[in-house]
Amino acid sequence: MKLPEEIKAEIKAEILFSALFDLKQNGEYGKGYVVLTGEKLYVFSESEKEQHCRFSYDLKDLEQLNVENGIGCNMLTVRIGNRMQYLVRFTNACLGKMLQLKKGVEQLQKGEAFEPPKEEEVCCPKCGKRYPDPVQKICPKCMDKGAVFWRVLEYFKTYRVQFITLVLGVILTSLLNLVWPYLNGEILYDKVLAGDEGFLQSIGLGQGEFITALLLLVLTMVATKVVLLLLQILHGVLTAHMVIGVIRDMKKDVFAKMGQLSISFFRSRQTGGLMTRVMSDADRITGFFVDGAPYVLVHVLTFTVTMVVMLRINWKMTLTTLLILPVLLGINRYLRPKIWIMHGRRHRAERSVNNSVNDNLTGARVVKSFGQESQEISRFKSSNRKLRDAETHIAYRQNYFQIVYGGAQSIIDMSVWFLGVYFLLGDAGMELGTLITFAGYVSQLQGPLNFMSHVPNWWAESMNSAQRLFEIMDAIPQVQEKEKPIPLKEPKGDVVLDKVTFGYEIGRPVLKDVSLHIEAGKMIGIIGRSGAGKTTLVNLISRMYDVQEGSIRIDGIDVKDLSAGDLRKNVSMVSQDTYIFMGTVAENIAYANPGADHGDVMRAAKLAGAHDFIMKMPDGYDTFIGSSGRALSGGERQRISIARAILANPKILILDEATASVDTETERIIQKSLQYLVKGRTTISIAHRLSTLRDADYLVVVENGEITEAGTHEELEKLGGIYYKLMQLQTKALAVKE
Repeated sequence: MKLPEEIKAEIKAEILFSALFDLKQNGEYGKGYVVLTGEKLYVFSESEKEQHCRFSYDLKDLEQLNVENGIGCNMLTVRIGNRMQYLVRFTNACLGKMLQLKKGVEQLQKGEAFEPPKEEEVCCPKCGKRYPDPVQKICPKCMDKGAVFWRVLEYFKTYRVQFITLVLGVILTSLLNLVWPYLNGEILYDKVLAGDEGFLQSIGLGQGEFITALLLLVLTMVATKVVLLLLQILHGVLTAHMVIGVIRDMKKDVFAKMGQLSISFFRSRQTGGLMTRVMSDADRITGFFVDGAPYVLVHVLTFTVTMVVMLRINWKMTLTTLLILPVLLGINRYLRPKIWIMHGRRHRAERSVNNSVNDNLTGARVVKSFGQESQEISRFKSSNRKLRDAETHIAYRQNYFQIVYGGAQSIIDMSVWFLGVYFLLGDAGMELGTLITFAGYVSQLQGPLNFMSHVPNWWAESMNSAQRLFEIMDAIPQVQEKEKPIPLKEPKGDVVLDKVTFGYEIGRPVLKDVSLHIEAGKMIGIIGRSGAGKTTLVNLISRMYDVQEGSIRIDGIDVKDLSAGDLRKNVSMVSQDTYIFMGTVAENIAYANPGADHGDVMRAAKLAGAHDFIMKMPDGYDTFIGSSGRALSGGERQRISIARAILANPKILILDEATASVDTETERIIQKSLQYLVKGRTTISIAHRLSTLRDADYLVVVENGEITEAGTHEELEKLGGIYYKLMQLQTKALAVKE
């Protein structure tokens, strides 16, 4: 960020760091700067004419500098003595810089050397808009569309032989298309029908063999049409084979990339929008590469050679046809960007429709429970109407292109016949056959012109879709495996959290400076209110997210240094929200260990208490259950999830509210299964029901992202803190229930 020169002149000291704020004291938008030097902190507000220093503080007088998160805005506050003082207001756009400023002040107050933060470019330098993903730094508006096209072409390398065959067929097609008007015009009228003796002799026929020459000409014309038809069939078959293969490869790559991305990628995106990209966008790429790209060479060659031939026949009439081309190019240049924008709008509208459908299908029970069918129908109608409008605008714009190019073709045709008749009746020496031949070549231009009228739509639709696919392919996972990860040999299950801080949003930490040691083979219970940070803590241990400060070590090795395979193999989670995939019961249990045989699957199911209800199903372990396990009760889904974890045989087991949503009888069965599951493993159990943690070796209480209490059941009970209060509340609740 570049500071105004008047601020630099007024401070007259080395500026270590500066942060922009964008709100006035009354909450209106207004710009200003907070500037940090080695000894002071300055606040400048900007007027229309100049910068005014509103405050300046000696760092030694600042006892505490805070960034306070509010509703709609944030504040920078400072404590001086016993008084808290507000400094500036700012939006979330400035939050990152303010947090860096706070850290810099704390470093200087501790006597540490100031470490200037790394400047990150969050806006496109060309258009000034913020990047959708600051990590990728890709601006969809300024992205080189040609680069997208060449990148898609990379997928055609696998089909080199088919592509070369296609090009040769295209060249032959172009040549035959050029021969046809010559056969149908000058040869037929001026040579054969006119009985030109020189022509008959040139093809080995004598005088009077008119019928033979006509027959040979007809056979040649028929053969030309047959070859053109065969080439067209070959062209269609090769194109379909290549393009469908390319689309298959692109879908495979996008799906594989999505599997590599971190959980944070999916938290910020809806399922319907991602499905639109993988399915609809991938299919739409075919538009240009099936109907457009393969025919580009055909029409370019046809147009070029046709113009050369027309110039040799009559250059005056040819120049007349060329006068319309600059007008077409100008109109094309004007309309093309608009249709690109329209395809972007169509994608957003389609994404909205898919999101609405996905929400209604996955949340059908909630919709029915609250009787909101009419509201959901209304919401769908609104999204669907926007999609209809977007499609209509694209169709209108495409009609503009067809009208313009069709009108140009009509103007060229009329001009040619008008001038041709003039030259034919005058003394220009033009023959009827020559005029018909020239008109035939003009008709040949109809193909390229009609093709060009569709190219902008095909191009915009395909490249727009390809760009969105490449955005996913180029996405950088926040959680990345090192090039040379450390293998986890003979894992013990010792887990250490060292001063861990983490938050899903800037300036809103969920965990704050958490330190915890979980000994190998021990069971630790984590207790706390909803939203305290319990699930976040275990997600960090399994490395669903990376810590922002501090470290997490398993057997003394930082989880960032471990291979993803070793980590997933040795850390398994049984959560409250279990997911059952579309497939058989056996396939769902064996999901974590696909190589397990039927005996292993059945043994895991028995240990999880699931064998009995599975055998009551129509096909036992081969019973097909639907997505999300809707044919199963909550307790049955949970027991299949536990069987899955038993089969995975992890060294570290995480139980996240594993019995929270089941009845007492089912809980008893699941608890019995868990008693087997936790043996010989490091177990981290999260529970609201304190009774489920009675076998824990150690208990930890998490409150507002911090560990406030830790110890055994007896120690925490004597402490009389949060754990004691929660235990008393649950005891009273059970007494009332009884």
